[in-house]
Amino acid sequence: MIGAKKISVALLCALPFFSWAQTSDLDNGITGHWEESYAPQKQDWQAYWIWNTDDGKEETKQHKVLFRKSFQLSEIPADAILKITASSLYKLYINGEYINRGPARSAPHHQSYDVLDIKSALQTGKNVIAVEAHYQQGENAYHLKGRGGFLAELSIGDQLISTDNTWKVAVDKTWNNEAPRINRFQLVVTDQVDLRNKEEGWNQLDFDDSKWSSAVGLQRNSGWPSAQKNAKPRAITTPWTNLEQRHIPYLIEQDVKATSLIDAEYVDSYFTSEEKWDRKVKLKRSVLSNIKTKNYLKGKGPLVLEVSDQPYLLVFDFGTLLNGMPKFDIEGEAGTKVEVVGIPYMVDDQFTCKVVDSRLVDEVILSGKREQWEAQYFKPTRYLAMVIHPQKNPVKIYDFSLHQIKYPFATDGDISSTTADWVKAYTEATEETIDVCTTDGYTDNYRERRQYAQTGYYGAMGNYWTFGDYALQAAKLVQVAQEAESNGLFPAYGPLLNNDFMVILDSDILWVRSLHNYLLYSGDQETVEMLIPAAQKLMNLLETYTNSDGLIDNPAYAYWLDHAKNDRRGANLNLNGHYIGALQDFAEILSWMGQEGGEKYIQQANKAKQAIQDKFWNEKKGLFADALIDGQQSNQFSEHAQAMVLTFGIATDQQAEKLIPQLLKKDELNYVKRENGMFMVTPAMSYFLHKGLANYGFIDESFELFRRRFDEMLAPEMNGTLWEEWWRDASGRFGKKGMIGRTRSDAQTESAFATALFAEYLVGIQPTKPGMTELVLAKTEASIEDISATIPTPLGMLKINWKVKGGVTSLEVEVPKGTTIKLDQKSLGSQVEINGKKQDNKENYVLLEEGKYQVSSSKEM
Repeated sequence: MIGAKKISVALLCALPFFSWAQTSDLDNGITGHWEESYAPQKQDWQAYWIWNTDDGKEETKQHKVLFRKSFQLSEIPADAILKITASSLYKLYINGEYINRGPARSAPHHQSYDVLDIKSALQTGKNVIAVEAHYQQGENAYHLKGRGGFLAELSIGDQLISTDNTWKVAVDKTWNNEAPRINRFQLVVTDQVDLRNKEEGWNQLDFDDSKWSSAVGLQRNSGWPSAQKNAKPRAITTPWTNLEQRHIPYLIEQDVKATSLIDAEYVDSYFTSEEKWDRKVKLKRSVLSNIKTKNYLKGKGPLVLEVSDQPYLLVFDFGTLLNGMPKFDIEGEAGTKVEVVGIPYMVDDQFTCKVVDSRLVDEVILSGKREQWEAQYFKPTRYLAMVIHPQKNPVKIYDFSLHQIKYPFATDGDISSTTADWVKAYTEATEETIDVCTTDGYTDNYRERRQYAQTGYYGAMGNYWTFGDYALQAAKLVQVAQEAESNGLFPAYGPLLNNDFMVILDSDILWVRSLHNYLLYSGDQETVEMLIPAAQKLMNLLETYTNSDGLIDNPAYAYWLDHAKNDRRGANLNLNGHYIGALQDFAEILSWMGQEGGEKYIQQANKAKQAIQDKFWNEKKGLFADALIDGQQSNQFSEHAQAMVLTFGIATDQQAEKLIPQLLKKDELNYVKRENGMFMVTPAMSYFLHKGLANYGFIDESFELFRRRFDEMLAPEMNGTLWEEWWRDASGRFGKKGMIGRTRSDAQTESAFATALFAEYLVGIQPTKPGMTELVLAKTEASIEDISATIPTPLGMLKINWKVKGGVTSLEVEVPKGTTIKLDQKSLGSQVEINGKKQDNKENYVLLEEGKYQVSSSKEM
């Protein structure tokens, strides 16, 4: 199972042995090796970093560089292990065949490298390794500037082929180094390529590279004294001060051909021909009569575009959202410009290359010959389009595709009901949302593509109950912690892209909660033990920001909470709710790890809860205020505040009786503010609202409210994903619509929490010990008549099936080896039978070990 961890600590001795070393089988017969352990690795490289030139302390001038290395083999070796990496991207070819792209997401100060067994790609006689490397300008490694570099080392028996000055190098002259970034959140760029300058066959075995230059080794480019002129370049140098073997599986790659042509029409101009490039085209959803697709669709010939006075716009629909690099096989007149646009969705059939605040258009100039092109970086694509203007000769399109990249999630988990089909629908939406937001990192959405710390809390809840993947979560936790400042503060995401140390204090707090859940679900004590000092330092820092009530009050750093409005002055209730959760979670981490000191954090949490109960309650409004500013209640109220007091059991029964009806009132939804003036949560921050209502016994009502708000997202014309905000073309702060260009993502992992709610409040299952070695199972108060769950755990699949009919409850449970289910028989009724044997109802729990169980009970108590 991908992501399973080796557990060797006594507390988890029941878990089976898992090797840290993992492999991925690539489709081309190559084996990729990756390592789950984050233990320090010896830096035993003989290779050194190379580029076309050493730019020293200046910015890397050439961003895209080509490398070649030829060598001879008298026989095919038993193993041929290639270690390879680049700043920032490599594409590897061996003997002309594409092999892999990488490395995995990392910062240069902990540079990730891939390990590939490439023996199946080798042949006797001459062989050639060809690599295309691209540098993302603006990279940083702590206080050091990034730079372009390529590093590789091939071990074949006693033979070692390492990057050095014997490698051949050439600048890719098709590439525009001034190509714009996709958006402000990323360093990746769109293609601006002129194929007239292409080195034909540069990656092929028989290419003549004699006119290429020799590669240049990269010396240390920072610090004083400077590197000596006679010093040898090394693999460990600035900014690559540490090298780590890949920690996540290799991505699945496959070509998906665009076949469903939904629109073909003439347009006035290219999207990028105007100074303001966010122009929109209202699609006609018709195809010009002179465009014939039959041969193209059957692979028997090209799609031909005849000479015209205006550019053509062709729009294809994949029917689902995919991540991938657009590519084509085209023959057209030299100098013809091709725009390729890949976008995730349209609003009101308005087609534009500016979606989700991103510039999703590549620009390619044709050479006059039949050419193949593939974009450098992926676009989130459902609609793949081309704008092209054949002015003198027809254009022939032999292929138009997306080279999809996909994280290899297992899809073994499931929660469904035969009487409530919406459960299955939201389980699938959770999976789809996480899937499209994930490539080599567990990111918030496809707009920002950042590993935000809070993503590992909200979105991971969906992952644990469906995919059961742990490798991505470990990578996020470690990479955020690697960026920590000396006072314990984390940036909002990791690895950092540049020198902007973005702080979102609630993200830091939710990192602690993510660490707790990671230990609970994965059982990986080695990684958690490594991260506890970072968590401890952060908790110490947070405590310095607390007042006499134990509440964080006017902290030095910014915090976000949600896109919605919230009073962020003084002691904010929402922020302190997160803090209370972190206090409780950190105490439990220490307990599970056999460390002392947890009681202190429980006492702090209880003190903060009491202060909120006493000082934030507004009797007149029947609600808890957003904040306490210098001892005075804020005049602003939000669902966020009410959600927190319900989630953590802070509200008294009397307080709950007044505030819950206001949350459940079916007033008109404008998705910004309720009729009573209370600000609404956005989808990405709705988890605590629904959990809190369910905690106080309003399970059915909570899910009814959930569906009332979320169901629109699952309409047939949508992508079947869970959105960042309540609209795709408006902001949760104001609800002002019409943001066609500055739209929000329609897939947000913070919104993918439904399966966690289903597991707890419909299935009635909760893990209580690390590695899911112990779980409590109880019948909930939900009125649903049946619910089935297949739950991934580190020890195997746990299967649960509930049915209620005629006052009789039946339960089927299949427990994997090493797992204990504590069945709460008090929740079942007075006459409980397990595998035909009546149980002693004096005991609260019955322990179910490995095996299959049939449980039945009456309704009476």
